[in-house]
Amino acid sequence: MKKNSMLNRNAFTLVELLVVIAIIGVLIGLLLPAVQSAREAARRMQCSNKVKQLSLSLHNYHDAYEKFPAGAEQYKLGSVRKSAFIALLPFIEQTARWDRYHALSAEPGTTANTCYNDIKFKEVFGDRLPALGCPSDGGFTDADLVGGSGICSATNYRFSYGDWPTYSASGLNNHKTRNPRGVFSLFHGQQMTFGSISDGTSNTIAFSESIISVGSSTDLSVPGGLKTGTGVTGLGTPTGDPGTAAVAGPQTDFNVKVCWDTSLGAQTYINSTGINRAMSGRRWGDSATVYTGFMTVFPPNGPSCAPAELGVTVISVSSNHLGGVTVGLCDGAVRFISSEINARSDGVPGDYSLPDGGIPPGAKSLVLDGGKSNFGVWGALGSRAGKESITL
Repeated sequence: MKKNSMLNRNAFTLVELLVVIAIIGVLIGLLLPAVQSAREAARRMQCSNKVKQLSLSLHNYHDAYEKFPAGAEQYKLGSVRKSAFIALLPFIEQTARWDRYHALSAEPGTTANTCYNDIKFKEVFGDRLPALGCPSDGGFTDADLVGGSGICSATNYRFSYGDWPTYSASGLNNHKTRNPRGVFSLFHGQQMTFGSISDGTSNTIAFSESIISVGSSTDLSVPGGLKTGTGVTGLGTPTGDPGTAAVAGPQTDFNVKVCWDTSLGAQTYINSTGINRAMSGRRWGDSATVYTGFMTVFPPNGPSCAPAELGVTVISVSSNHLGGVTVGLCDGAVRFISSEINARSDGVPGDYSLPDGGIPPGAKSLVLDGGKSNFGVWGALGSRAGKESITL
């Protein structure tokens, strides 16, 4: 008898097909996070390599000039916000750009702060520098211009001003405060050497990273944003020439508790005028701290505060890397620092009030040269001569 061919055909039942589809779906669900994790690991490695190259460029600059570049430089009268990245251009394979910058700067009629208000400099500043972009931050490719007359592209990487509140920008009349703590300073004549870093180059930060603003003062989805309608008062001002005297008193204190309490510890720029989240990292050629600087006061991914455009700032670092940020040390090493790093000294309460130490109520003090940082291990990594004992 001839068998029915229909009865002998092999096939999946509907139940079996649904089971196979379910298994494939589970496998894809398990695989996608692993792929994303692997991609982020690769991006973080690329970021580390870029920070490494910047750290090495700092060494090469020191070999050539026997000192580090100034955090801000005055090229000529009126041009006062030249960032240290310009000085490092020949050491990150950008010699032609460096030559062109100086050729244009020497021309008659060059305006001040050429990174954003002289259109002829767009050929120098307008193109993104791959060396200054973290692949984990899409803002590097989205944020190509500041807007308006701005002609400077963005940067993820920044210079350390140590555990010391710093004026937001240098200028002809407001750049005279030397930095008693960090490796970089907005004081035009202050350039450190390896000999200035008595804490040891392996214990002192030179570079770190921050997320670039998306260019909107209202979009709060990116860390480092403006808390709309909130102003900061009572931050205070460091003394014009601190010397060895403690910074204290209502006119010369810097009360970081005001920043922390106002922002509730969030990743927000708080200000009354001038600095907002549309500015973070938007100009690699501009030495204003909101663009190219940071302080080791609040921990990574902590808040940033500024009372006014030319007032005193605390700028914190941030990243899209899970759990922390990449830093470059002064010895050329690169480390990943957790957002949970201790950023408070012993005895400093969680609200970031500094110990009064007999100072009248409401006035706080900041440690100057040779003293232990008020801001724990993170602050100690920012100080170049604090005599702290730390191990990474």
